[in-house]
Amino acid sequence: MISESSLKTKIAAIHASVYRGVFVVTGGGSGLLSALLSVPGASRTVLDAEVPYSPNALRSFLGRLPEHCCAEQTARQMAVVAWQRALRFSDELDFSTLFGFSLTATLATDRPHRGEHRAFAAFHTARQTRAYSLVLQKGLLTREEEEARVTGWALSVLAECLQLEAPEIASLHHAEVSEDWCQLELGKRPYIAVPLRGEPTAWKGIFPGSFAPFHSGHAKMQQIASEILGGEVALELAVRNADKPPLDYVEIQQRLHQIETAPFFTGSTLLLSALPFFQMKAEAFPGTTFVVGTDTLERIADVRFHNGNRVAMLRSHEQLAALGCCFLVFGRLSPEGTFVSLEDLDLPPVLKSLCTGVPESAFRMDISSTELRQKEEHQAG
Repeated sequence: MISESSLKTKIAAIHASVYRGVFVVTGGGSGLLSALLSVPGASRTVLDAEVPYSPNALRSFLGRLPEHCCAEQTARQMAVVAWQRALRFSDELDFSTLFGFSLTATLATDRPHRGEHRAFAAFHTARQTRAYSLVLQKGLLTREEEEARVTGWALSVLAECLQLEAPEIASLHHAEVSEDWCQLELGKRPYIAVPLRGEPTAWKGIFPGSFAPFHSGHAKMQQIASEILGGEVALELAVRNADKPPLDYVEIQQRLHQIETAPFFTGSTLLLSALPFFQMKAEAFPGTTFVVGTDTLERIADVRFHNGNRVAMLRSHEQLAALGCCFLVFGRLSPEGTFVSLEDLDLPPVLKSLCTGVPESAFRMDISSTELRQKEEHQAG
């Protein structure tokens, strides 16, 4: 383990740098925050520190409770949210000095863990995402010793990410992005067109989704929608979502690669957007037909996604109509196992007038992205 004097020297170097950030820790690893704050100069580095320890607190921080709290993807999501908070809390104009740093760990406790004792750390800025992992031998160290080990490791990761030390710790994933992606993340561009196969083409409709993963059901919806609309339907992946954690650059690149290499993908264009709400999408793409499933349409008609304000929800539907947008709606299997089509939904009049349903006879593929992810995790494990 790193000596206390070396640890303090490392922290002093971090505080002396130009970088400032927001830190978030869950599970084990709270020693990182104590160590940073114990060395003079912490106010130059730490804009804010969060410890969303309970499931409800983590859900509030991320917008949704992750499938696994101690996981690389969760660490990356936490780092993105931390970086977004850094943007809000800093009065600096130079966004390049701002970062989000996260740490999630499963360490020794008063009850046995079934899995490994390990930690994940992530670092996110406007231009890059990095993720790291540390595995501890179960039963070898006490909780206090594991905390000290994770603290030293996390500080070394941070120092390397800030280019204060030569890189020695291998990252699990590292993604750096171009200027247009950076501008999108900063909210200075509403979207960018990403050519997946050849040059982007003009599109007749837009199919928003998380595509985690992109599967044959998505491809079939895209194909049928293209036939109905008489032209290409572009996929849209929003880096921020109304009810899901934001996407980091590693996650975005992985999803783009998975779509591009899918044997059943027949399109050429994906729109990477910073447009989480359909009202925002309509303003960016007036006159567009959006391809959605009934599950998405139900959310558009749910006051929960309009801050509980029914008047605001109805007004958003009117704005969609005024901008000339409409919906091509595909049926989906409900969590209860019932196939739900457009005719089964009780929608406000204005929203209903904007919708055209695709009959079950033309499309029904009972594929669940959640079940596919769980199957992939089981096979990987």
